[in-house]
Amino acid sequence: MKIWSSQAIKTDLQQQDTHRQIWRIAAPMVLSNLTIPLVGLVDSAVMGHLDEVHYLAAVGLGSALFTFIIWTMGFLRMITTGLVAQAYGQQDHQLIRQWLYLPAALGLIISLLVVLLNPWLIDLILWWIKGSPDVETKVIEYWNIRILGLPISLLNAVFIGWYLGMQNARIPFLMLLTTNLSNVVLDIVLVQQGMDVDGVAIASVIAESLGLMIALSGLMPVLRRYPLAEKLSLAWHKLGFLLNLNKDLLIRTLALETVLFTIHARGSELGDEAMAVNAILLNFLLLVSNGLDGIANAVEALVGKAIGRQKWLEFRASVVVGGFWSLLTSLVMALGFLLFGSFFIGLLTDISSLQDALDPFLIYSVLVPLVAVASFWLDGVFIGASAIKTMRNSMLAALILGFIPLYYLSKPLGNHGIWLAFMGFMLARAVASWYLFNKGLRMGRYIKFETIKP
Repeated sequence: MKIWSSQAIKTDLQQQDTHRQIWRIAAPMVLSNLTIPLVGLVDSAVMGHLDEVHYLAAVGLGSALFTFIIWTMGFLRMITTGLVAQAYGQQDHQLIRQWLYLPAALGLIISLLVVLLNPWLIDLILWWIKGSPDVETKVIEYWNIRILGLPISLLNAVFIGWYLGMQNARIPFLMLLTTNLSNVVLDIVLVQQGMDVDGVAIASVIAESLGLMIALSGLMPVLRRYPLAEKLSLAWHKLGFLLNLNKDLLIRTLALETVLFTIHARGSELGDEAMAVNAILLNFLLLVSNGLDGIANAVEALVGKAIGRQKWLEFRASVVVGGFWSLLTSLVMALGFLLFGSFFIGLLTDISSLQDALDPFLIYSVLVPLVAVASFWLDGVFIGASAIKTMRNSMLAALILGFIPLYYLSKPLGNHGIWLAFMGFMLARAVASWYLFNKGLRMGRYIKFETIKP
């Protein structure tokens, strides 16, 4: 059977129920995910309207450092979604609970270790940063506040992953909406009271706490719909299974963070203004990634459920319909940056030299959605299938074959060089993901081959 025949794709796109299921999860997730970069953009706007660019550079770098910790622990969200979605498809009430409590316990253990190691982490940060003394001082100030909220951030990641796996996007929507909108309001209020980067960091910790309260308040009503026929077994030995999956996700995350950190490091070599330019461009990138992630979240949940039920046609339809809406979303985003990019820059900063420096880089914000769409869509498939090794391999291929060679070849082009290398990285990642996805399909890695029927 030819899996990707035009007739098969046409048949899948006519599955109105799949479109409805995609958007039942994607709509609230896209809306709530878009509030995540809104926080970064408001952080940039608040700092960008102060009188010195080092505030903006410090918040951008400090946020990137904290995000590194969160993304390194990304398995607490990604792996939880895939495992819970499969348990949901099997209607295994024990596993539904186990894949909530075990990742939550692991997240708290990791948070405690990171907080205890913080003095050494600060030394590492100071060794890595090459910005001005003003930037270094403000980055550490931001970091020391944000790190105290790490347990809350990781618990939120677990809850979002668990609710999505349970095909419930309403509570993650409320969590993210509450967290990010309250963060925006607190940012503005605290900075107006005379604070700077410390106000931005405090706002983030308080806002994350509000999100966790929403998650906890919705938990028991959901669990009551899936009663246990026997005593709950926490199966602590499965922590090893989680950590084994995380090994591959950790390698993938480190590869991605190598790219993002290199952007910051290269900017720091070129001066505070280049760091500020890159901080804003990375916030635009975050806007794109969170918009596309909203569709990918729906793909994760539906693919995982189809695999749990061993329904090939449901699996294929989830992939095709998810890809269709991912592509359409990327086109809308690219058009938005093309038409309104200069307007966005004016909102973020009134420092004229920074506005002039940003203008030539807007083209990258237009191109990123078009180049990145395949990667986000297929990551949704891989997460739903718990195919973390495939995600790892595609990211490593993109880093080794795309980013590293282009970074060195384009280094004479200055800051443009780093963004050209990033575009090559995203393109290589898309190609590698598509190749590995189809290879996995042919080998029956995602769903039993014998269930594939015309």
